Amino acid sequence: MTTPGGELERVVGFNRYLEERCSERIFSSFLATALLCESLPLVRDRNYLRVEDGGASASELASLADRVLGSAGLSHRRVFADSPEIADRLAPQFASLSWKAQGLLVMTHDGRVEEEKLPLVAEVEIEEMLPFWEEENRQRHPGSAELVSQLTEQNKLVARSIDCQYLARRLDGRVVSGCQLYSRGGTAQIEAVGTLEGYRDRGLASSVVKRAVAEAFRSGHDLVWILAEEDDWPKALYAKLGFNPAGRFCAFTRGTS
Repeated sequence: MTTPGGELERVVGFNRYLEERCSERIFSSFLATALLCESLPLVRDRNYLRVEDGGASASELASLADRVLGSAGLSHRRVFADSPEIADRLAPQFASLSWKAQGLLVMTHDGRVEEEKLPLVAEVEIEEMLPFWEEENRQRHPGSAELVSQLTEQNKLVARSIDCQYLARRLDGRVVSGCQLYSRGGTAQIEAVGTLEGYRDRGLASSVVKRAVAEAFRSGHDLVWILAEEDDWPKALYAKLGFNPAGRFCAFTRGTS
């Protein structure tokens, strides 16, 4: 049986593999690794520094971000720590530099899969998800057509980088709620859970996550995980669906792009 510490180690390895596969350029130093996807400059999750040196200071990392991300023509600065200890140490330092911190809970599933049938949840092809993603992102980012376009392209990029499945609920003849299921080895990640405005509070997101969990375990994975923002409500939903905190990541950012 995988221990909690072992689970987090596997999650970190899985996440690093996927992030590197999605990068167009990677630069490594003793302080941090820069992962860049310059064709998607507005997508902060695709352009950032990942902390490597446990003793690196926020000022050192901020200076490196200015050099590397600035030279790539990016307006934002982003530093990501996938070690809870490093994240906790850096948080007050970045706060003193007026950077924002976004805590991310790593939540792993307890393995107890409900036997209920979820016939209304369908596995769909990426082509059917595209209009759903575009509408969802327009709702989240009104007036930012280029960002919406790049976020859709990011989903296509992930599909080319790792095994993906798409679970969705259809209403009114279209996908209105869905999630992505990434798989590698015995580990699976549920990501991009969302529901369109006007269809929320009906249990649709819960049903697609349940189906994704069932599909992951049914296909032989023994570790299923999801990320949840520490200061947002979905973590409570995921807890009800069998996910428990296993660790913490943190993204430190400056700039709004």
